[in-house]
Amino acid sequence: MDNYQFISLLLIAVVFVISPGPGTLAVFSKSLSQGFASAFYLSFGMVLSDLVYLTAVIYSLDVFAEAIIPIMDIVKVLGGVYLIYLGFNTWHANKIEPNQHLPNQANTKELSTGFLIGITNPKVMVFYIAVLPAFMDLSQVNMTHGAQILATVGLGLLLGISVFNFAASKLRQLFDSHGSMGRRIHQISGSIMMLVGVLLALS
Repeated sequence: MDNYQFISLLLIAVVFVISPGPGTLAVFSKSLSQGFASAFYLSFGMVLSDLVYLTAVIYSLDVFAEAIIPIMDIVKVLGGVYLIYLGFNTWHANKIEPNQHLPNQANTKELSTGFLIGITNPKVMVFYIAVLPAFMDLSQVNMTHGAQILATVGLGLLLGISVFNFAASKLRQLFDSHGSMGRRIHQISGSIMMLVGVLLALS
């Protein structure tokens, strides 16, 4: 992979991951309600799911696509219901301090939720199918080149969503400076998460 391909893929990944959608709404909601750390695990799960789809595109894993597409509608509905449930809980949650340590189980839960949000969006695969051929001949990609593509896109996705997450966490801190806003933050965050669930189920 030359420098042009690296920079191009990196920038495309950054722009793609911060474009409006269920993923960015979910990260915004989580960062606003629980801070940067929780939202980071959520976004990392989303990045991992993107890399699953990207792997399928790079190595032409038609079997994967044929296996996952038929059950996608069911998974999306179940995932949407789960996110609505999380949004409801967030609405009624107690305030969580930004620097409060979260147990490993909570981190795993955020990671799994992020992966669920990403893996139930097959449009990600369509995006990579449309974009990657503009930069390389996928029929000529070997294991080493494929790993470079995965690492580059993964870095861009994580960088972009982390910047977005950081900005949202700063907004949380601004709200926290007004004591009366604590309850309102959870109501806003819960509403956003429930909206993500509805969008996911109907997409």
